[in-house]
Amino acid sequence: MTGPARLAARIGIARDRAGARIAALGTRALAVSIESPGRVLAVAAALAVCGWLVAPRVPLQSDFTKLVPQDLREVRDLHELQRVTGVSGELDVTVRAPDLTDPRLVRWISEFKQRVLAEHGFRGRSPSCRKAEICPGTSPTDFLTDPRQRLTSSDIAAVYDAVPAYDRQAVIAPGHRGLLGQTASISFGIRTMPLDRQQALIDDIRAAIDPPGPRNGPPVGTEVRLAGLPVLAAASASSLDSSRYWLTLAGLVAVALALIAVYRSAARALVPLIPIVLATGWSSLALFASHVELNPMSATLGALVIAIATEFSVILASRYREQRAAGDSLGQALRHAYARTGAAVLASGLTAIAGFATLVVTGIPGLGAYDFPMLRNFGFVTVIDLSVALLGVLLVLPAVLVWADSGFRLGRVAWPRRLAAQRR
Repeated sequence: MTGPARLAARIGIARDRAGARIAALGTRALAVSIESPGRVLAVAAALAVCGWLVAPRVPLQSDFTKLVPQDLREVRDLHELQRVTGVSGELDVTVRAPDLTDPRLVRWISEFKQRVLAEHGFRGRSPSCRKAEICPGTSPTDFLTDPRQRLTSSDIAAVYDAVPAYDRQAVIAPGHRGLLGQTASISFGIRTMPLDRQQALIDDIRAAIDPPGPRNGPPVGTEVRLAGLPVLAAASASSLDSSRYWLTLAGLVAVALALIAVYRSAARALVPLIPIVLATGWSSLALFASHVELNPMSATLGALVIAIATEFSVILASRYREQRAAGDSLGQALRHAYARTGAAVLASGLTAIAGFATLVVTGIPGLGAYDFPMLRNFGFVTVIDLSVALLGVLLVLPAVLVWADSGFRLGRVAWPRRLAAQRR
């Protein structure tokens, strides 16, 4: 026998052994689900509850510099810029008022800017951007020697008129016919930081617009807003982090409504829905135990668990009902359904898992062509979610089907004598 033929033979033997072991394991798991469905469901529910409890503790990585290849030239330049200057981005505050030359408005802009800088480390005799969390940028008050001194609107207008148009337009929007507009901009230099920390900084700046105390807020009729890409990015990440659980709940509700509409029976729709609900908890528990961090790309993968678990549950439950309608006992129907359709479901699930697992090896020397942490994390979370969905269907769905045949009753009466014989 030649070398390639010998290798092929060994691979075939290993494949057959692995298939036999998987089949034996599946048979034993199915037997446990048939004989002790109450215990199986109790353990599954307990694990799901633990997962739901620890779900808020699964970290969300929102620092984009840690989610991209670290050897990129752009990332190195960004770190170098921040090391030298102390900042790497800009946060803008827009001020819209009927009269930008109003002395009260000019005084408030100056006080607001100094208040924000002082609260975030840029203070003292020799303030440094490399030590502060935020740094001063441009603002209309930069053109005035001391904005807190008694100035009239005419004085302020004269100063603005004396400033070259190019410099003035950087902080004050032009109006009609060369007049001053009604919108000014106050900018701050900020560091690269995780988006949750960036959102906290933005919230602090919003609070500094009108802090407690008389005459600290802007003049009446003034509209102050934070703008720019950092604000949008932080708000999006915050919204995603706070709504990912609601998205999962919305997905479960949508699946439940679809199953009820198709089956026209709430009890029948409940059978495939139970493993789906439990799988969301197992997924969170597995992610927490593996110490993996979610990111904006993988945080909403709960929908994937719902989709995969729904597909597998509906297929196997339908096959089981077909066998029952053909006259099989409860045990025979489950064994026939899992022997025929279950093998196809297992193969489909393992294929999907293997496909996404290729993302996990990115960055491993000799295996991955590049190191992309976001993709690697996405692949790892997807593998966990798909595995949980597959195991939930293969291990828990049989117990749910037995429970459904007992009329969804709990306790010892949940498994009447007439089912004991049918399980065989």
